Amino acid sequence: MKAIRTLCTAILFGIAGLATTAWATSATTDQSDLWWVPAESGWGIQLVQRDSIIFATMFVYDATNVPIWYTATLSYRGDFVWTGDLYLTSGPWFGSEPFNPNAVGYRRVGTMTWTAKTITDGALAYVVDGVTVLKSPTRQFLAFDNFNGHYGGGTHADTTGCLNPAFNGLTEDLGILNITQNGQTVGMAVLPTKGGSCSFSGILTQSGQMGAVSGSYVCGDGDAGAFDLFEMQVNVTGVTGRFTTSSTTLAGCQSAGWFGGLRVTTY
Repeated sequence: MKAIRTLCTAILFGIAGLATTAWATSATTDQSDLWWVPAESGWGIQLVQRDSIIFATMFVYDATNVPIWYTATLSYRGDFVWTGDLYLTSGPWFGSEPFNPNAVGYRRVGTMTWTAKTITDGALAYVVDGVTVLKSPTRQFLAFDNFNGHYGGGTHADTTGCLNPAFNGLTEDLGILNITQNGQTVGMAVLPTKGGSCSFSGILTQSGQMGAVSGSYVCGDGDAGAFDLFEMQVNVTGVTGRFTTSSTTLAGCQSAGWFGGLRVTTY
């Protein structure tokens, strides 16, 4: 039965609990992305996060419907909230050569507050010259990420609810993950270094830079169940994310945690 817990906690180390709450970069879930309100296409905000600081660039229109943009440097205040002063910047015509930095000016127009509600949704509040605006933006979809690859890494998981209490608790495991992706269909073969194997299949969804896969898994020892991967990010060097699993067999284990894997080869 211990192998069941090992597999449940190792299954997602190469990709994968902020479905309803926000979590973590070194400070929080990375807020960097293009954000918009789908029903209000035509304006947006771009957030770039480094550690606990967010630089925001907002593209809107002024009272005469002329395009205008504002910037803010937001500091983390805790509870997934960032705040800072909002500025309007002016400068020379973009076609001016050479560019004259002495012609650049800026004016504080108010404040901005960003609150991370979930991995993919936030709340924006800002004030411009006494006018208060409230928005509920979401990450803007551009394209599906490509998770195809062969990864080596590890996972941290908290397992509860096992019928055998000895299988409950915190575990950290190493393993190999092979991911094949065809459009939004994702298949995964997991080979923990402690032995055994599991296979997973699910459908990829994407919101900005964050991917998610939901589906079912089955393991060589007979364990099976459902899984969710979320906060998935991939680049040229590897993949990271978070996960939950729910065994539908007699094991009864429920696991939640996070993972990281280095890319070995790409399919």
